[in-house]
Amino acid sequence: MLNLQGSGPADELSLTLTRPAEAQASALRRTAAVATRVLRMDTGAMARVVRVGDDMADIIFSTPLGCIVAERIHAVPSVDDAVVLAEPLPRLLVGAVDASGTERVSLGGVVSLLWTGTAPPASGYTLVDTVPAGDVRTLFAEMQREADEHSGPAGLPPSLLDQPLLQLTGPVEAGTVELTGRVVAALGALGLVVEPKRQDLRAHDLIRVSATGSWIRVDALFGTAYVPRPGGLARIPSPN
Repeated sequence: MLNLQGSGPADELSLTLTRPAEAQASALRRTAAVATRVLRMDTGAMARVVRVGDDMADIIFSTPLGCIVAERIHAVPSVDDAVVLAEPLPRLLVGAVDASGTERVSLGGVVSLLWTGTAPPASGYTLVDTVPAGDVRTLFAEMQREADEHSGPAGLPPSLLDQPLLQLTGPVEAGTVELTGRVVAALGALGLVVEPKRQDLRAHDLIRVSATGSWIRVDALFGTAYVPRPGGLARIPSPN
């Protein structure tokens, strides 16, 4: 039988850590926590692993909120730009921290054909604006207050999920960008904009919004969200 690359569990994806697990414990545990929260929203969520430079990788998670979210760790994937199911990642990443001397983490079978579209580009973005992360936390808190009366992904009001909550205008080449309740929900529910406890991080507690013709990129202190831009060519997976 013909086996297509990335068509099923015949291909295995692993990560070789380029920094000791204990030295990047916070990043590994944070990525595991994001995976856990994503899986609560969608038990069939996937993770796309993209190499960044010589010694890092972005783990990009699908979500049911119209965006994908990325966490960066010090590791090199055995197969670049490959997709696995997110289900085992919380256990595997926390296990790498708990097991002293871990150098390699097996993530399971590759299922790249299940992911719609390509990964967001690493460069080519134009800065639109920078927003205090506290503003996004306030918007998310307001959405949560209405969650008792309505339901939707992450238990949030459907009326707010599709409503533009932030409108940002940048240079002519970037144009105007709108962030809907779905993006705010992802940033808040997945812990990307949690208020930092360390004093030295509070000066960096900002949301940086940039864009290409097809993608909106939202960089927060604890992760990045990517949103397909209306009218662009970007595509992301739909929830199972």
